Amino acid sequence: MSAASRVNLATLLFFTANGIAIVAIPPYLRDLGVMDEFVIGSIVSTAFFVSIVLRPLSGLLGDRLGYSKVLKAGLLFAVVAQVLYLLHSPTWVQVGRVFHGMARATFLPMSIATSVAEGARAMASRSLAVGIGNILGPLLGSAIYDWGGASFSFFVATGIHLINFLFVRGLGSNSSGGSVRQPAVLEKRLFLFMALLTIYAMTYMSLSTFIPVRLKDLGLPITYWGLFSSVGAVASLVPRAFLLRYNWVNPLTAALATGATLLGLYAVTFAEDPVAFALAGAVYGLGQGAVVVTYQILALAGSKRAGLASSIYTMGWDLGSITGPLIGGFLVESVGYSALHVLPLTLLINVAVLATYAAIRRAAA
Repeated sequence: MSAASRVNLATLLFFTANGIAIVAIPPYLRDLGVMDEFVIGSIVSTAFFVSIVLRPLSGLLGDRLGYSKVLKAGLLFAVVAQVLYLLHSPTWVQVGRVFHGMARATFLPMSIATSVAEGARAMASRSLAVGIGNILGPLLGSAIYDWGGASFSFFVATGIHLINFLFVRGLGSNSSGGSVRQPAVLEKRLFLFMALLTIYAMTYMSLSTFIPVRLKDLGLPITYWGLFSSVGAVASLVPRAFLLRYNWVNPLTAALATGATLLGLYAVTFAEDPVAFALAGAVYGLGQGAVVVTYQILALAGSKRAGLASSIYTMGWDLGSITGPLIGGFLVESVGYSALHVLPLTLLINVAVLATYAAIRRAAA
């Protein structure tokens, strides 16, 4: 099995295990006596705060020590997190979220960096692995939690992370791309796409936080949001699989894909029945899958310091995940749920920037 194939499989398993644990943590905290939703949200978000701080360090270490070593460290942190979750205390869950953030900061950027070193096709196949993991994780997590409870969920996640050591072992010290002695010069496009990813994540995370709350207040099943997410995840596999094959990875495709996600997110803010949620999810998913592939390849393909570049780029998701719920909460509290209809329009910034970027590249060609 090639290095790229092993990293893709390891990435799929990592996202699957992550999804299993994430499904279990909020109800688990409620079982442990945490009644304040803000406290639950704060505990869950701890991982993002830790991750955004540590990502640049993990990138530098990956470029210097080799991606394989940092990938193993990420898996070790993930295992420690699951063990701490099993200690049946909100305090230990909080500490576990710290280690979970360390796992995110180390494993995820290095898995991207490894695919960057292998080329754009490897980056696209890794993206497909992420999409499959994002489907399997929540689906398995829901079934496992319903059957065996939170503790069993954490045991299963631990086992998956331990199995993952088999796939990241022996990738070779040259997985870092061999540029450890070069100065850490990063392409300007990296920071452009980090900013675009921040705006994208901020928009999505604000809606994913408060649409379920809106459903609850309306007396509608929260599973409607799960339907949106599941349909979106399945639909996202289509562009992940075919964009690069047909040479459609370019700024204009990224702009159109962002527009599709905007339409899907805008539609879901009005949805009140399963058909509307499923249709919105399909539109969103087709756009989201293309966004992931195009943004990542346009930002990172050919990077000389792939470890550091991947870490900085993915900081955008953490930053958006932190700011999105805060901004969304302020707007919903200020003007009510009508604010949800406005939030998707933030993505017009990305569409305009990408269309301008495409025009500039075309003029320079």
